[in-house]
Amino acid sequence: RHQYQNNKRNNNHRENSGNYVHNIGTTGTPSDTSFTVAVQGCSHGELDSIYDALESYRVQKLTTPSNGNADPSAPPAKNNIDVLLCCGDVQTLRNTADFHSLNVPPKYKAMGDFHAYYSGQKVAPVLTIMIGGNHESSNYLQELFYGGWVAPNIYYLGAAGVLNLCKRTSSGSTISALRIAGISGIYNSRHYSLGRFEMPPYDRGELRSVYHTRQVDVKRMQALATVAASSSTAKNQQQTIDVMISHDWPRGIAYHGNIPQLVRKKPFFKQEIEANELGSPANEALLHSLKPKFWFAAHLHVKFEALVRHGGMSPENESNRDASADVKSQLMAAAEPGGETNEATTPADTAAAGFELMGKKEKEPASTATTEFHGMESNDGICPDPGSSNMETLTEQMTRFLSLDKCLPKRRHIQITHVEPSSSRSAEDAETTAASAGDDDNDNNKAWLEYDACWLAVLRRTHGWTQRTRNVIVVEDDKPITQAEIDDVSKRFEDGNENGSSKSKPLAVPHNFSMTAPPFDPSSGHRSYGPPQGTPMIGNPQTDRFLETLGLDHRITVPFTGGIEQQPPPFFRQRPPQQLVPTSVIHGRSINNMPSRGMGDDNEIDLDDDQDE
Repeated sequence: RHQYQNNKRNNNHRENSGNYVHNIGTTGTPSDTSFTVAVQGCSHGELDSIYDALESYRVQKLTTPSNGNADPSAPPAKNNIDVLLCCGDVQTLRNTADFHSLNVPPKYKAMGDFHAYYSGQKVAPVLTIMIGGNHESSNYLQELFYGGWVAPNIYYLGAAGVLNLCKRTSSGSTISALRIAGISGIYNSRHYSLGRFEMPPYDRGELRSVYHTRQVDVKRMQALATVAASSSTAKNQQQTIDVMISHDWPRGIAYHGNIPQLVRKKPFFKQEIEANELGSPANEALLHSLKPKFWFAAHLHVKFEALVRHGGMSPENESNRDASADVKSQLMAAAEPGGETNEATTPADTAAAGFELMGKKEKEPASTATTEFHGMESNDGICPDPGSSNMETLTEQMTRFLSLDKCLPKRRHIQITHVEPSSSRSAEDAETTAASAGDDDNDNNKAWLEYDACWLAVLRRTHGWTQRTRNVIVVEDDKPITQAEIDDVSKRFEDGNENGSSKSKPLAVPHNFSMTAPPFDPSSGHRSYGPPQGTPMIGNPQTDRFLETLGLDHRITVPFTGGIEQQPPPFFRQRPPQQLVPTSVIHGRSINNMPSRGMGDDNEIDLDDDQDE
């Protein structure tokens, strides 16, 4: 990290230094209804660097006329980033005790930046939404299994979750809503069908299995597709997932992008791509079931773009098409040394073109909306009626996939995308919007978060699937969520005034962060950590309030019983401590003399962290 900061200082004299150091990519065109979305790959504790990069971009790119100096009379570009999406490995370490729940080799454990945001010493300058990866403070994230604020202005989506990012348009009469879904962790077939049996302190196996994606959460996400297909909810509920975020790639996604380029960057991926083993089968199923407009991921430490064109076939057939021998043989042939690729026909071409079209308003007449690569929005920036044939064609048409690198100088780890939402609503009460969002500064230009009623209904219906057991959880396909169930959860939040939301916007996510463990104190001189003391799960008041509002009991979480003063100190002295390294750059090494992906790059972690289980 010190090297990272030195790089930034050495390049401060350069014009556009933020872009130079961080290689920030941009796509799409801002509009009155669009959201400016920043996407980050693996964070690995480098929040300061990420936020600094976004501020540099904001000052340089978002405070000038939208078309430069060509037309000074043009309206100014949007001067803020609405949200930052972090695709895992955030490493939300509150103190040194949390190292016992972080799965990285001891000599690479570093405190990182998060503790300063957790303690309130710093506040995230951009509303941040994150999901979990495979290098996380798992004990803390497990407290917030259903989602919640890990720090002020930094929201964790939970093991799986859906939220709506809302903001008022400049006219003040319309609220745009961007529907964001996410699933945490990585895929492992050994634990996929099991319950959530892990409890801190974790043994060696639980330290890994705790972040493995479970079938229960995937099935819950897939239930959203049946809600979208239900005519009883079509009139009142959003039907499209605008943005999906994950850590793991969907399996088969490589076949929809530039495989030769990917293999040149990561030669050790070639065998997995050929065998259709690169990525998560669970995320592959979600990709073809939910058909989100955008899918952002990380984990593999490389920037990769792909465009998935969804047809009318079933999700099963979609997956089979991805893995077809014909597609693999054609694309892998081009990856051989000396191989040639017809750039006019590769998925890379359609990926690049599709990203631009989906990130800006389409200029063609709405009557041509059935064209295969037509934009997702109408000319006025308002999504067509959900029941129209055009809307069905567009939402089923394509998913733009983007994976980003880890946070290092000159690596492509941040992307700025202007995304048009699929939903909007009338702003019935302009005076209570800021209050419903929990904003004290009454900034109507600031985006806020709202729970997704369909997702809440799914959670309530499937609560019995949540079990603390090592046994296989039997998950049966169920009937679609009904409008009555959606109305029921909405009323529960409306009646639950203690959740901190305004009555006019009962689904607004309350700003109810609270510390549940003492934060790290850099001035204390303690730079070490020792063995776990057997501390049980602490619980979290946010989880208590969420479950109470839904009328549910704790299944794999526990009620919060006390303040941080009742928790054990973060610094242990039972045996000689292990020294922390001063950098959060985690280098690739061989573990137990076993080969691993990423070994050719000194900046890579071992991606196959489950190989020695």
